[in-house]
Amino acid sequence: MAIMDPGGGTLYEAEDDVDAAPERPGPEPAAGRAQSWDTGWDRMVRPARDPDYDSVVVAGNGVGALAFAARLARSPDYAGRVVVVAPPIAESRRLISGVSLRARAADYLADALGVERAALVAAIAGSGSGAPALFGQTSSLAQRDDDGIWQFSRHGRRRNRRNEAGEPCGYGFRNSRIVAGVWGLADRLGVRLVPEMAESAAHLRALAPGTRPLMVNATADARLLGAAPGQPNRMVLASQVPFVEMPHGITHPLQAGTAHTPLVRREGSVDAGYFIPYADPLSPRASWYGLLTRTVPADCAFDPQRELEVMTEELFGLGAAFGLLPDEPEQTLGCALVPAAPEWGTIRSAPGCLELRRAYFAGSQWFYADGMMSAAAAGLLAARAVLSGADPDRVVRRALRSLRWQTQLWWLETSRVPLLRDRLMHLRGRIAPAHAPRLGAPWPVGAEVLDETLQT
Repeated sequence: MAIMDPGGGTLYEAEDDVDAAPERPGPEPAAGRAQSWDTGWDRMVRPARDPDYDSVVVAGNGVGALAFAARLARSPDYAGRVVVVAPPIAESRRLISGVSLRARAADYLADALGVERAALVAAIAGSGSGAPALFGQTSSLAQRDDDGIWQFSRHGRRRNRRNEAGEPCGYGFRNSRIVAGVWGLADRLGVRLVPEMAESAAHLRALAPGTRPLMVNATADARLLGAAPGQPNRMVLASQVPFVEMPHGITHPLQAGTAHTPLVRREGSVDAGYFIPYADPLSPRASWYGLLTRTVPADCAFDPQRELEVMTEELFGLGAAFGLLPDEPEQTLGCALVPAAPEWGTIRSAPGCLELRRAYFAGSQWFYADGMMSAAAAGLLAARAVLSGADPDRVVRRALRSLRWQTQLWWLETSRVPLLRDRLMHLRGRIAPAHAPRLGAPWPVGAEVLDETLQT
């Protein structure tokens, strides 16, 4: 999902004059990566040295886990000595995890796998489904009038260097499809998959192909390697579904090839929406995806069932206002209530272990593809750190500190001070949120911090 910088204005009726949709840029450059893609990470590592470990065992098969495993498997020091322990990837029509992949995250994954972005996108898309590319982003305030009709503020539009160069700034793939595509490429690198649920550090150690393994926890189970779990202080609610276009097509403010984020202020907080182009071989009719998410304090009194019902009704209503119908929601609709603990920055990895997920986890839900990007960057950064002899836990935490802070600020704005959020949005993005990266922003992942860390 990508944090937007929304613009605002007075509410208008559907028949009011609106901005024309932006011209769709041309195809992605053949090179498959951003023209400015050069992190310089290969120049930041120390000279070759004997590795600290003789093998690596990773629990979990998410994006961060696979990026980490793939990059290490490409090194002669770890060739054939990287094991991933996780249940087989289960794909179904029902949306369980998130949807969307930033182009920058695709670049990180492609770097870890040693392929061009075009090859990665093709592996994710699979046969019979195209690559649903995003070339821009817009945002608006959304509210219903007394007649139940959705109205939207004049939308703010963000440009970015990728858009101006004719490159996609994101893709509308669901998480399980992304993981399946990445795993297909990682398998060619000799990463060994053990199709089991990781149970303990002893379980991982027994599967290691060496005597000095690095054990990596990339799962949500804080206890796996013996760490104490944090106490949840927030609850994340989400409702998501794929959509099909109505016969008359999409309507303003939704635009072809563009992500749109309607923000709905309700009962002292904000339901953050996200609508993007979408493709899924299991739901071939669907061409759009929609999501509403909300974060509430864990100690507040609320009815989860009611909240999810209200959010789903809002989601379907917004879709109808955009010219969209849910695609067989009885089979595809996904609703979730997930506890979130502020674990980042408080728990460090034990010797011989790496708490990879905790190193980049923000303590609240990620917004608009930031979770996928953070995981991909963390996996690649951690692998580079291991290969250079640096502390991967310290490297990842320091490099991703700014994004975690941005996510915390966004949560504060939407959950604690939504009225201030509205006022700032009406300033047309001059102030709000200055901390938020755009969907296509390069987001350098703390290159200076990484340089300093790996050289010291």
